[in-house]
Amino acid sequence: MRRMNHPSPEGLVAHLIDADPTTAVHVATCPECREQVTWIRETTGQLRAAAPSRWTETPRCLSEAAVAAFVDGQSAGAARAAIVAHLADCARCRAMVAAVARLAATEGMAREAPAARPSWRGWQVPVAAAAALLLAVLTWPRGSDQIGTRHRAPTITAAAAPVPLAPVAAVAEARVLRWSAVPGADRYHVTLFDAGGRVRYESQLADTVATLPDSVALVPGQPYLWRVEARIGWDRWTTSPLTAFSVVPAPRR
Repeated sequence: MRRMNHPSPEGLVAHLIDADPTTAVHVATCPECREQVTWIRETTGQLRAAAPSRWTETPRCLSEAAVAAFVDGQSAGAARAAIVAHLADCARCRAMVAAVARLAATEGMAREAPAARPSWRGWQVPVAAAAALLLAVLTWPRGSDQIGTRHRAPTITAAAAPVPLAPVAAVAEARVLRWSAVPGADRYHVTLFDAGGRVRYESQLADTVATLPDSVALVPGQPYLWRVEARIGWDRWTTSPLTAFSVVPAPRR
């Protein structure tokens, strides 16, 4: 049996910040990665709550790998002594270490219970992924409560996002894309991707329905993804999650 290649923790974090169609196809068909994505989404709120509103980073600040190694007890000797000395003078890194340590403990995935935690390519997932996610959280605008939104100029994630209504999951046909209206939106941008992440169709329109042209042929049984962006101001957009679907093959006669 061929071994499945899963995205790395940092790859999933990057996907949730800046949606990648190829990763989305994998996640849609992989229970393990769906579980990890759910974990990342849930822990985002915990990390935001632990993060000070302002942090000043210096060239001496710890990387996510160094934070993970320190919390997981993997750093030793001179390296650990240097980290301890830095933590004594750096409130930013002290807060990072404390937040990651609290999160790892909360998830109940301490080193003495390795069977209780999943393993991603040898990573100690709760510690390493939490450190990577915490650094990503620091780059998100304050007031943004979502991950997995993207595009163009400043995207207002606090505003309502369009919701893909159909097609979703397995459907008999998918010639029409429908989504919910967003209050105040004057234009929508809809994009359809194939399993390889290639754009098969895109359009801008004022309506909440887009009919695929005959030139866009959907192969039964193949996964597709689509999303909608709503313009709610001058070059300001709010984005739906990537939504997967496939057309059920017609029964043989």
